[in-house]
Amino acid sequence: MDPVREYVGVGRKGVAYDVADTEVAAGSTLGSPKCVCIVKATGAIEKIYATDAGETVFGTIVVHHWDRRTGVALGALPGSFKFHPEHQEHHFTLSNGIEVAEDIFVLSGVPTKKRCDPPAVYYTIELHNPTAEVVDIESSGFVQMRGSGGDIACHFSKAHNALVATDAKAPKLSRVFGCSTHVAGWESTDDAGKAVAKQWSGPLSNVAIEPCPDPLGVLHVRHRIGPGQRRRFYFLSTFAGSPRAALRTFEALPNAKAALRATREHYAETINRSVVLTPDDEVNRGVLWAKGNMLRTMLLAPTGWGFVNDPARSNNSVARDTAWFAFGADYVVPEFAEASLLWYAEHLEKDGMVVEYYDIRNGKTADYKLNINDNTPLLVIALWHHFNTTGDRAFLKRIYPSALKAAKRILSQRDDRGLVWCTADGTADYGIAGWRNVIKGYRLSGATTELNSECYAALLTLSHMARVLGEHERSRTFRDEADALRAAINEHLFDAERGLYYLCLDLEGNRRTEVTCDLIFPVMFGVADDEVGAGIVSRLAASEFWTDAGMRTVPRNAVEYGPTHGYGLLGGVWVGVAFWYAFAAARFNPTFMADALSQSFRHYAADPRRNNTVPGQFSEWLHGETLVNRGMMLSPWFPPRYLWAAIEGAAGLDLSGGEPSLRPQLSAEWQWLGVRDLPFRGRKLTWFVVRVPDMQIYTNYRFQDSAPYVAYETDLTSNMHISGEGVVGFALRDGQKVAILLGNTTERTTTAAFRIEDGLSGSYAVRSFNSLRGAWVDAPAVGAAELAKGIPMQLEQKGFCMLELSQEA
Repeated sequence: MDPVREYVGVGRKGVAYDVADTEVAAGSTLGSPKCVCIVKATGAIEKIYATDAGETVFGTIVVHHWDRRTGVALGALPGSFKFHPEHQEHHFTLSNGIEVAEDIFVLSGVPTKKRCDPPAVYYTIELHNPTAEVVDIESSGFVQMRGSGGDIACHFSKAHNALVATDAKAPKLSRVFGCSTHVAGWESTDDAGKAVAKQWSGPLSNVAIEPCPDPLGVLHVRHRIGPGQRRRFYFLSTFAGSPRAALRTFEALPNAKAALRATREHYAETINRSVVLTPDDEVNRGVLWAKGNMLRTMLLAPTGWGFVNDPARSNNSVARDTAWFAFGADYVVPEFAEASLLWYAEHLEKDGMVVEYYDIRNGKTADYKLNINDNTPLLVIALWHHFNTTGDRAFLKRIYPSALKAAKRILSQRDDRGLVWCTADGTADYGIAGWRNVIKGYRLSGATTELNSECYAALLTLSHMARVLGEHERSRTFRDEADALRAAINEHLFDAERGLYYLCLDLEGNRRTEVTCDLIFPVMFGVADDEVGAGIVSRLAASEFWTDAGMRTVPRNAVEYGPTHGYGLLGGVWVGVAFWYAFAAARFNPTFMADALSQSFRHYAADPRRNNTVPGQFSEWLHGETLVNRGMMLSPWFPPRYLWAAIEGAAGLDLSGGEPSLRPQLSAEWQWLGVRDLPFRGRKLTWFVVRVPDMQIYTNYRFQDSAPYVAYETDLTSNMHISGEGVVGFALRDGQKVAILLGNTTERTTTAAFRIEDGLSGSYAVRSFNSLRGAWVDAPAVGAAELAKGIPMQLEQKGFCMLELSQEA
């Protein structure tokens, strides 16, 4: 495999997950801007989905092998999977001793604003013969050439070494399934038993079956493999509108080696933005995989860039999910965040409300007939967040009229008490004005604390927008309106006796006192004062809310609790709720924050077969007792929320007021934390914080409002090379001064070394702080040559070593 840029931000465990292939319940959900590929627990492809069409274009794709001499089927011995952010490997041995390495990935190189790679799924196979005998193998790739309905006609293109399939009566979407090596035979058949035959049935017929709803395509290849030799080949699947267009696409696709390299380079370059490093390797891994999961779900649809709420099954982009996605995407793929938010900003309803969702194929919208929804304030807040991270005034001017219109809609929906009032009297989607809107037979309308908290933040956001654009009178007006709404919430929706907010005042005027995870909203959006916020964070930390996989939506001892009720929204574990909690808890109890981030991500790899999860992949909701995943295998809106909680919760970056401030939150068990290469207004920010013994921040940005920090000019981290298991680091320089941090992510004391090959000259006085010793000490001076050669040091478990260098000569 060609070397590509390495991922940064990993500790002892590295990036990939190695799991026995008998210990998984499902494979990866891989994706590109044009298609989604789901892998089975067996390692075969389950299906390939065309996102532009909203259809499954291929069913199962699997490769089986037979011994040519005896004709016997070559079964696979237990092997292992290797899960990567951008591809999935399967390693196993056949019953005749041949070692097999399979790799499945979707082509996904660097996209542009309006272009991306065509849909292409590669299934590569390497056969290695470690025995002393020559082995002859018959290998067949089987594919279900499914369509959206109706009969499928197949033919073989000899020039392309590929099967071509299209709907016999309506050829609007054609598929190509080809092989990189010479095909010894082919056919399309209705004989599914061939794929599991215990004895090789002989040469294929080279004939296509009459059009039928579900033909099985077969491509057959032969290999003679001498002792120690390897044979590599791959199957390639793609699609386009007509057979001719599909074959042109097939012809233009790169070979598997080049395609994987381009995909890995794109993933590595993107994932290496906004690296978060902590002493907890699970959190570091969670942030890295969150970015990889985001790339899998970003689509370039006929309506533009966006994502759907259920890859490989849905065509609908949801506004609230898009807003939450942008909070994380702004730190990794801001251009995607902008495009996805603009669609909603430029397609408001006439009254200013944000639509609930739209079909990415044609732009058709729906709003569930609500008079106000959470999508409206969330979009306003997300638009402001994007402006704050990019500093793009042209963007702010473009979206300001839409944000103003949405904010006016919010103001128009207040009742006599000043609360934002949802009049919905239905149930589920038509009776819930918030994120839990799929609970059947359930209503949550009137004045909900969730919606009102979000609306307060949106009105305050509009005030900030107006101020930046010089509309100071309007800015004051919206600040006053925000303050009035906050006061109304705290007067009418706060239960002073319990110190908690009501779930809502319902349509009949009843105070709903259920204690749910929705209590987090007045804390997240600044409605609760610090004393009340701390109390809510503490209440939500109670054992009846928490599991080893995250936070239940309602506590286990609640009368309405059910581990699966309401799609888990009345007692199951919606894992993303833990990320909200982590953000809100950070400044009140950083240990709660760290635990929430760590244990929620760890669960995905804890016991994937039992838990129905995929290592590194953010699944949706879990049974409240067994913690088995009952929802999507990849939930698109959870990964960016994890990244956001790590950056703005744990790492302490605050953009809400316009100018960035920095107040990192170190868990009691963390002695250091850092972020590097965070895109921000045309530059990259790096900062780290250490206990020396008081907390001290080192950064390459001058924050106007922050905890005490030392500012440096240049980030030298990319020039630093570190050896030592699980050791990560940072390096900053300002003229003659250099600050270096090495952090240990392992549970044991370790010896490490670092070297800086470029950017330094002369000799340096050294002052160091090692958490193992707990004090600053002066160390012998070092020269640039010594720094280039390498400096060894010992780090305690989860500890750090801090060096401050001052140039002497």
